[in-house]
Amino acid sequence: MNQINLNSARLRDQILGCWMGKNCGGTLGTPLEKAWGEAEVFDVWWYPVLADGGIPNDDLEMQLVWLRALEEVGPQLKAADLARTWQNHIAYNMDEFGLSKTGLSLGLRPPISSYYNNWFRDCMGCPIRSEIWACVAPGAPRVAVRLAFEDGIVDHAGGESIYGEFFNTAVESAAFCVSDVDKLLDIGLSYIPETCLTARAIRVARDCHAQGLTWQEARQKVLETAPHYNAQFSPPNIAFQVVGWLWGLEFGDAICKAVNCGYDTDCTGATLGSVLGIIGGAESLPEKWTEPLGHTIATSAPSGGLTHVEEIPQTLDELTERVLVQARRVLSFHGLLNGDDTVKTSETELWADDTVRALWHKNPTSVEFSHLSDAVHVALDYIDTPAMAPNGQKTVQVALSNPQPKALQVAVSAIAPAGWSAKLAQNSVEIPAGGAAKIDLHLESPARAQLENAQTIFVAAAARNRPVQSAAPFVMVGARAVRLCGPFPLDGKEVSEVMEAETELEHPSGDAMSPQARKGEWREVVALDNALPVEGELASGGVLYAQLWLHSDEEVKDGWIATGTTCAAKIWVNGETIATSLAARPLRPNYDGPYDGTAAPYGDAHLRAGWNEVLIKYVRAEDAELPFEAHFIVCHGARHTGLTTARWTRFPWDKASKPSE
Repeated sequence: MNQINLNSARLRDQILGCWMGKNCGGTLGTPLEKAWGEAEVFDVWWYPVLADGGIPNDDLEMQLVWLRALEEVGPQLKAADLARTWQNHIAYNMDEFGLSKTGLSLGLRPPISSYYNNWFRDCMGCPIRSEIWACVAPGAPRVAVRLAFEDGIVDHAGGESIYGEFFNTAVESAAFCVSDVDKLLDIGLSYIPETCLTARAIRVARDCHAQGLTWQEARQKVLETAPHYNAQFSPPNIAFQVVGWLWGLEFGDAICKAVNCGYDTDCTGATLGSVLGIIGGAESLPEKWTEPLGHTIATSAPSGGLTHVEEIPQTLDELTERVLVQARRVLSFHGLLNGDDTVKTSETELWADDTVRALWHKNPTSVEFSHLSDAVHVALDYIDTPAMAPNGQKTVQVALSNPQPKALQVAVSAIAPAGWSAKLAQNSVEIPAGGAAKIDLHLESPARAQLENAQTIFVAAAARNRPVQSAAPFVMVGARAVRLCGPFPLDGKEVSEVMEAETELEHPSGDAMSPQARKGEWREVVALDNALPVEGELASGGVLYAQLWLHSDEEVKDGWIATGTTCAAKIWVNGETIATSLAARPLRPNYDGPYDGTAAPYGDAHLRAGWNEVLIKYVRAEDAELPFEAHFIVCHGARHTGLTTARWTRFPWDKASKPSE
């Protein structure tokens, strides 16, 4: 039987050690992080940068915000609470952070808000936030992982990264009462499916250690098992933490070896530092590594990365004390805290159970509205995507559940905006006590001229002889209206020559807002998300033009227009060139650009009130190796926040879509 005393100096030292270790590993790895994975290992054995006041790191500072959410909401914290907190306090938009926040801005709720249109949902954004959940549920990994699930689906629903956060959280929570490395790894693996890529990568690292291979050889085997060019892809990074742990001779050597595996270096170093800090406590951490950093927490609040965060902890000691307060709340809420302020858990209770394994199968396209419910609970399953093309048809599913001890007769209705049709397969159903029912809801979208970026449909469930309850609102996203022209052959010319050469198509004539303004044979297509429908285009190289229109009700002086693509591209906004890139690189369609200082088709754009034309020229070499892919990105502000208020669903010549509307 394992026992943890919430009043003990040992627990306080372990929690402090967690944050100190994370600070050490994050400071070591942050200056080395890159967007692209590199073939060779690094050779870094000390902090590459030591800045006055410390180096801000999202791995730590986001958890300060999560602590505030837990303090405000309590142990019953849900993904919707964290999403609201995120929008209020976290301003940066790197990779999955920006894409999932755009889903929220459209009105979507977790988990669909981060499942939809999120190329980065298999990346490291949520595994790095595991410590807060482990520390408020020390020795109770089942509780900690359930909280981690609510966290993970805010920006990684349906992604491999959820498993990375589960693994990290379980290991760290169990580390409060277990110190054996192999046992902790076994416990962590019990919390993720054995067939998932994360588990496979971890097992490869362990096998390499058992076989006596070097850490460099283990790193290569991990990359062969879980290959990806994106440095933030989570499965190999989780395994790199294990490499550092198994091959590390002591704390500094361990975090350096994890970081020297490369890829998402701040994340791997920080998480391993946390694990080692929990196991040994703050007193075990070498002064060589901790003394240069002190206990003050550096955040990005001064530069605007965090906003309205006056009440977050300022030091690691304050963080530790406030985490202890929340640990008492969480453990009490789950009935795990005894009268003597101890948590007692058996060995078997450290391992995953059926309630945890059920989380593996939670549907990332299903949104629950139980917070609006009284008599009957309502959920809406989008089945796949919340996006619809004009004049489209789609069936979603309404799920009703009855938590009452007696049967309920429930009337169900749907209300759709003008131009939309929403018809339920049935309008009344009897649900037995503790039972559930599913009803198909058939949707039909209007013509393009009536389609908005986001439109809300309401489903009302009224139980007979019960108080009325609020209708459940769910958002359908309007597809992006796109025109394509081409492909045109290169005729043996170089990409740079073709990009520089102007064509008649690039110079509109007559009414710029008419479909005939640009010469050529244009075809209308739709994009259900940022990815343009270009599969099969430019298979043998060539030139393709894409035209999109944005209608803004107000002037946007700080617009940011981009295309994440695998070939050369040039972008014009209202006839002005804003970005040109001749580079062909693997797809990484984030909001900020490539992070490596190289030219990319991303640029500042001034959007006027009314209609704005975006024209993109793609040029792919005849001998190109990368498949042609292209995403359209529209943001605003210095932080590159997704811009959802500029209508992307229509063309200027569509009836009833004049600028005044």
